[in-house]
Amino acid sequence: MEENNPARPAEVIKSVIAKRWALRLWIVLLAGIFVLHFSLTAFYLTPDNTLKVRWWEPLNRYMDPLFTQNWKLFAPNPVSQHKDLWVKIRYVQPDGNLRETGWKNITRPIFREKQTARISSEGRVIRYFHAGMRSFEEKDPLQQKKGKWMLIRAASTAVATRFPDKEIRKVKARIVTNTFPRFKERRQPDDRGPLQFRETEWRDYAPVKSPAEKEWPR
Repeated sequence: MEENNPARPAEVIKSVIAKRWALRLWIVLLAGIFVLHFSLTAFYLTPDNTLKVRWWEPLNRYMDPLFTQNWKLFAPNPVSQHKDLWVKIRYVQPDGNLRETGWKNITRPIFREKQTARISSEGRVIRYFHAGMRSFEEKDPLQQKKGKWMLIRAASTAVATRFPDKEIRKVKARIVTNTFPRFKERRQPDDRGPLQFRETEWRDYAPVKSPAEKEWPR
């Protein structure tokens, strides 16, 4: 017959207490992360002020591109234009010469895919595209350089899925901005508005493998 071990109940109680404290710690940690994130988001969306200008660089690095938000859905400045990213490539033919393709819209298929599956990796890809286009259209040369780098990476990754059998050497990206018809022309379809174009120069093909890339529409 086994002897009773008086230390065993005490060890069980200590283990239960430790697990409870660990659970509480996780709850406090997660709550702190949520509070910090939503506080930074609220600060990001506040009107321009001295404090926001002072901390803009680290704040923008945290929010952009994954958490970028705006109030463009509402008046007085609702969304008035749509941007697409078009890409063309230069690839090596069997005879060794380079051939250039026409422009391909790489964002429209992703937008359509996102509309049918709201919880998907396409949302992250779209935010990356938008962040790259915004940076490329900035007046600051450093932001333009960053935006160009982001667009070429995204464009290279997209064409890798569209032309898997081609030996791609160069990539060129074009931002196509469609400004919707004004209020007095509101009965016209959106695509009747004026188009504006802004292009990068030819850059080396530089695809990036990622889990999201595997789900991009072909």
